[in-house]
Formats: sequence, C-alpha cells, structure tokens
Amino acid sequence: MDQTYRAAGSSRGEWRPSQRLAARPSSSLRQNTRPVAEMSLFCSISGTQPLHPVVSTKSGHVYERDLVLKALKDNDGKDPISGEQLSPEDLVDIKTAPSQPTAPPRAPTFTSVPSLLHTLQQEWDATMLECLELRRQSAELRQELSHALYKEDAAMRVLARVSRERDEAREALASVKATLGPAYQGQEGGAADAQMEGVEEQAAEGGLPADAKKRVEETHETLSATRRKRKTPPEAATADEVKTFVQASTIPSLHTTKPPGIAALALAKDGELIVTGGLDKNVIVYDRSTSKIVATLKGHTKKVTAVVASPALTAEGLPAFIVSSSLDKSVRVWTPNGNKTVYGCTANLSLGAEVRQLALHPTNSLAVSVQADGTWAIHDLTPAGDAKPQTILSGALPADAAEGTANTAVAVHPDGIIFAVGSSDARIRVFETLTGKCVAAFEGHSAEPSASDVVSLAFSENGYSLASAASGSAQAKVWDLRKLSCTASIDVAAEGAAVNAVAWDFTGHFLAVAGADARVYANKTWALLAQSDDNAAELTAVRWGKDSKELVVAGLDRTVRFLAAPAAAAAE
Repeated sequence: MDQTYRAAGSSRGEWRPSQRLAARPSSSLRQNTRPVAEMSLFCSISGTQPLHPVVSTKSGHVYERDLVLKALKDNDGKDPISGEQLSPEDLVDIKTAPSQPTAPPRAPTFTSVPSLLHTLQQEWDATMLECLELRRQSAELRQELSHALYKEDAAMRVLARVSRERDEAREALASVKATLGPAYQGQEGGAADAQMEGVEEQAAEGGLPADAKKRVEETHETLSATRRKRKTPPEAATADEVKTFVQASTIPSLHTTKPPGIAALALAKDGELIVTGGLDKNVIVYDRSTSKIVATLKGHTKKVTAVVASPALTAEGLPAFIVSSSLDKSVRVWTPNGNKTVYGCTANLSLGAEVRQLALHPTNSLAVSVQADGTWAIHDLTPAGDAKPQTILSGALPADAAEGTANTAVAVHPDGIIFAVGSSDARIRVFETLTGKCVAAFEGHSAEPSASDVVSLAFSENGYSLASAASGSAQAKVWDLRKLSCTASIDVAAEGAAVNAVAWDFTGHFLAVAGADARVYANKTWALLAQSDDNAAELTAVRWGKDSKELVVAGLDRTVRFLAAPAAAAAE
C-alpha cells in the first residue's frame, strides 16, 4: 500500500493517514516512532485490546479481526460502527510486533479479589434478572398457547358436530329418495311436500311394490306347502342329547372393552361363521374353522342392536350380505368388496329414530326393522337392476297405542306373510307383510307390573307359536297364533334377573332362553332340559346351530359360547 497509519493517541481507536514513509529519512523514522505494541489500541466493537488488530480504510476504526469479520457476515457486509458497506479487503492488518501477538493484559476490574467478587456479583444479578424475564415470557407464551389450543379444540368440536349433522341430513334425504322411488321428482318447496304426501298415501293403500310383493307371495306359497308336510330330520338332536349339553368351546374377547359387550348375534354357513354386533359400534365376522376374525365392519356411531347374515354365500364362502341396525338411527347393508376390509357398506338407510331391532325375511332379500318412535320399516336388500338397497314400506303402531310408545322387538313368520312387533308398553302386535296392516294384538307381558319393553320375539318353525321375553319380566311366554292366547308362561329367572332372548330350534321341539344364564325347555311339557351358567355376565343373544346339535349364546362378557353334547364338546 501507498499509505501507512499511525496512532492518534486516542482511546477511540481512530486513525489518520500519515505522509509516505519514503519521504522521511530512516534515521528520523527510528527516532520519532515507537513500537506499535506500546500504543493504546482498543477494538471499536468490544472496547478491549485486540489480539489481531485491523483498521478500516473507509472509517478508520480499529477492530479485532475475527470479531469484525463475524459482524460483517451477520450484518450483510456493513460496518458495525458507521453502517457503510465494508469488505474484508478494506481491512488492513496492524503489525504490533515482529513476533506472534500476545494476550491482552487483564482488565483493571480483575486485578484484585474484591474486584472479582464485585464483578461476579454483578454477573449473577444480571443472570438472575434475565432468568426472571425469560420465565415471565415463557409463562406468557404458555398461556397464549393454551388459549390457542382451546380455541382450536372448540372449533374442531363445532366442525365435527356440523359435519355429523350434515351427514345425517344427507342420509335422511337419501332414505327419503329411496323410499319414494321413481315417484321422486326432486321438486322444491310446496311441490315436493305435495309429492311426498301422495306417495305416503299410495304406500299405505297399495302396500309393498309389485316386485317385492311377488317375492313375498311366492315364498309364502312355497314354504307354507312344505312346512305342513315337513317331518323332523333323523339327524336332528333329540331331547336326550339336549339334556347332556355342556359348554363345548368359547370365543373370548370379541369387540373392545369400551364399552364391553355383545348385543347381537347371527350364524352363517351352517354355524361356521359367527357375526356379532357390539356395544363398541362394530360388527365382527369370525370364522370358527380358522379361529380368526374375517372382517370388522366399522361405520355405526352408536351401539349395534341387531345383525343378520344372508344364507347365500359367495365363491369365497362369505355371506352375500350382512345387515346391521344401530341406535344411530340407521340400517346398514354390507357386501363383500374384495378389499382388505372384506366388506364395504353399500347402503346406509336413515330411519329418523333409534333402530331397536332387525329381522331377515324368509325371501332372504327383505328385512324388517323397528324404531324407537313407534314405527317399523321393510327394506329391500336386493332390488332389481342397479338400484341400491332401499326402504319400500313403513308403518306405525295403531291408534290404540299410547303416545310415545316405542317399538323394541321384531320377528318374521317362517312363511313370511306376517311379522310380529313388540313394544315398550309390553304388548305384541302382528302386522301383515304385504299391506302393513295390524291384523292381531296380544297383551304380551303387560299384566306383569314390572314388565316393560318386549326385548325378544321368536316364531316356532311350524308357524303356530310365538315366544316372547320382556324387560323386568321373570317369564318367557308362548302364544298360540291360532287361538290368539297365551299357552304357557315359563318362570325362567330368579328375582331381579333378566330374560333377554328367546329362540326356537329348527324342529320346533326346544325353546332356548338366555338372560342370567342359558336354558333349554321342551315344547308343550316345558320341562327344563339343559342349563348353563358359565357366563360371566348377562347373556343378550341366543341362536341354534345346525340340526339343533349346539346352542350358541353371547353376552356382555364379550364371549361367544357353544353348548353341545359331550361327544361334540370332546370333538371341539
């Protein structure tokens, strides 16, 4: 460089260019200059003596090299003191001695023990004040975060509720469209109301649509003719075999524990497939041959109240469809989809009230459901063409029913021409399938002061008898459909115990009752043939296996139990 620098004698670290060294004699230079190490150099940033001093050619400030380079890097190349643009090339090293630089002397405040203690005390105070400020800021941030999370949670709850209401409205609209069928024209306002009223009158007058009506009539004609001539098959279980029934095997821990319990049970594939509906809102398909869960059907938002399975099987050996009802006011139809879930929901029929029970019609293409608002509905599960399952006929309790009476149980006659509905007034009413008219009524369990909801109904296979059970009742009753009278009242429960389900076997010789325990009674004599109390909680469902060789029960202990003769139990 053409310039050299000398100290101005100021502690500010400002430097001014001197004359060229070449213009002055070397002797004069030796006499009038002193070593730079003796000068007072202080970094303009830190205020301490630098180890590697440099001077800015633009501002004249002295800096510690590493410190100013870092400042330039963090400040977009600007001089930390003057704010001017400054590059590393604008920094000139100041040679303090021919040898390596020495460490700067200690500050005066560090030359004595009192000074050190004073300095440390000041540092401690400053640190504590900084910690206090940091804690205060942390508390404020935590409070702001909690408020933000609370607002987000509230917003998500509102969004979930709105979404649920939207889905329910869509389902209700889809159900109305399905019920109205081709008559629905999509008009708005008064025109739409008028069209709905017309359809309702037509349904009340005409009953089932022609296609469904034909299926019901053909099934009734076929089954009624064969039923009168049918004899007990030789392979069916005898009363002596039933007397030896013991617990053969169990399927434990089905469904989840929150809340625990099985509320519905159905058998398929001659009892090899077990279909259960739980209080956990799920439907499970279990394969006994592999001891594995085949599918878990998820979609209901409340307790599943009933399940039915199609007798027809797919090529994979699965029921062609499964139908479930729930307290979420819907009936869902599930069909195999070939995916990992095995079954998919192909129809979600919204009925406007809690669906308390469901029964499959002998056509195996219709199902009847009963609702808590006193209505019932018939659903076509396999309509013609590409149509989806839909509700084709609905009705309500007759005018003599008290206001607010809920329908709580349903069973379809073996011939399919009538179906029975049990209600919360402990009474039983019989409706005609084709027209929906009420054709008979029984007092049910209304004579018992403690009885309330009819919880289970079952027709005998010959079609002459109807068994019933009710909440709060200690009896299972048997009704003669020909005489419209009660032919038997079987005391099956101890004081305070429950009777939750009844089921006739295929031969019509045995009546199974489930509640506090599982029992089997002989028809006509009503003698107790078998009893099992191995359950750990109330039983809620009972079904007979193939040829009455076994009895399947399920309950709130999340276990499905199989009762069979000792030989069958040993085989299990």
